[in-house]
Amino acid sequence: MSQSLIVFEPSGKINYSFNNKISGFNEHIASIVNETYNELETNFFTTSSNQKRFYSYKRDRRYASLFFDIVTTVDSEKIKQTLIGILKTYTKITEDHDEDDEETERKVKKLIDYQFNQLMKYKQTEKPATKGIETPLSTVSSNSGTSTPNKQKTGASTKKMRKWDGDQMVENSGDSQVLDFSNKNESSNSDNRVYNDQLKVDPTAFSKDNDLVLVQELNDILADDDDDEEEEESANTKSGGFFGKVTSYFGSSINIDEVSKKFLDQLITKNIAPPTAKIILDKIKNKLGNKQGVTIAMYKQTMVEELTKILTPNVSTDLLYEIKDRSSSGKPYVISVVGVNGVGKSTNLAKLAYWFLQNNLNVLICACDTFRSGAVEQLKVHVNNLQKLNNSSSSESKIDIFEKGYGGGDHVVATAKSAIQHASTEHYDIVLIDTAGRTHSNAKLMTPLKKFGDAANPDKIIMVGEALVGTDSVEQAINFNNAFGNRRNLDFFIISKIDTVGDLVGTMINMVMATKVPILFVGTGQTYTDIKRLSVKTVVDMLMN
Repeated sequence: MSQSLIVFEPSGKINYSFNNKISGFNEHIASIVNETYNELETNFFTTSSNQKRFYSYKRDRRYASLFFDIVTTVDSEKIKQTLIGILKTYTKITEDHDEDDEETERKVKKLIDYQFNQLMKYKQTEKPATKGIETPLSTVSSNSGTSTPNKQKTGASTKKMRKWDGDQMVENSGDSQVLDFSNKNESSNSDNRVYNDQLKVDPTAFSKDNDLVLVQELNDILADDDDDEEEEESANTKSGGFFGKVTSYFGSSINIDEVSKKFLDQLITKNIAPPTAKIILDKIKNKLGNKQGVTIAMYKQTMVEELTKILTPNVSTDLLYEIKDRSSSGKPYVISVVGVNGVGKSTNLAKLAYWFLQNNLNVLICACDTFRSGAVEQLKVHVNNLQKLNNSSSSESKIDIFEKGYGGGDHVVATAKSAIQHASTEHYDIVLIDTAGRTHSNAKLMTPLKKFGDAANPDKIIMVGEALVGTDSVEQAINFNNAFGNRRNLDFFIISKIDTVGDLVGTMINMVMATKVPILFVGTGQTYTDIKRLSVKTVVDMLMN
């Protein structure tokens, strides 16, 4: 693994470098000059070339840039905050001392290297997912027991292994447990020691203060909020970028139709479906059509208000309050998670479980994905991991899995009902029901959802949608929302893999506008704490940049 960092000025002067790998930044700097970069947020840029991922942040006409030479799963927000801290550190120290002074150089190196190395340590705890496959966060098993009530794996319900023999697939009579890595009693080996590192989580993820704990001198520098005006810099004042060009072209007064065409292209490039983008712009035109002297600033503000209105939920999303209020009644709160194949249902269900555990709630995970081979074992891995994390904390909560093996539609319904009854008997606060992934356009696969919803009658149905899916998200959201019949609809979305799309976050707009269902969380990575509440302002800023 290789990585490098530079601090430089637009003139080309290099103020500081880490690893001295300056030549690798040439193409990235050229993309900044030519405005061919991807702007994640104001003054925060990213590009990729030669199997490297570059990030830059601009502050006080100075840039800090870094690159990784392999695919990174580090949250871009952590990268941005690190680059901001590095620029503040360099500016603060060099403005008070001669930057060519030997002592100043040592201090700059010490504090900047510390911040950069902290980011690298965080990166090394991440385990990149196999492309196209929903992988478990770890295969470490817990030493604590997990019960599998009413487990049935005999007779017709037994899942037989198959393998290729020549040009045909045949049943394998060998040991059916060979690929099951979910056994809580598996022996310790070198692989387990490696995977043990993957159980690390961010202990501050669910608190308001998520800053790194740094040396005191660095804390003082980063806590200094002077000269932070660039964070509030209006896009209209930028010399480049979309709004700057539109303003200079149309002057103080604009032609609404012409500007709408420009904005239509802007929204479509952010993964908003063309019909959805057109609806948004028609609303803006109707609001501004009768006004005289409409400026680009007025148009932009109207669009910000419209996008904010779309993403702001019109129902309460205080899920924790509802669950804790229910817990006093002794009846478990039931949440079902649905979605298309491969979007990350099981992983995001596990993230929800960890969040509930941190709030001292007892969680029972029900394995109702009884169609996909290995789905039950994957949930066992998550539960083992969560038990291990829970046992190492001061939490008094508990988590376990309820599974009855593999089977068809009736088996799924029976499993869900039995899990809810078991949760009531054993005093669990929450039942999280995993379901099989299904193609939204296949009516045969979608039809069983109504029967499942009627039988299990969950308190909330959450759909996991993938940020990468783009304009197809409209049809996905509509089909899943309608699949439960007239009596039930989706209650929330979780948008997964949001850390992989940069500012192309139009999927959120597509799904919310198509269904009027609010977004509960966004998934930002692969660890159990990589789940965040939706920041409407951040998403709107990304769409407007």
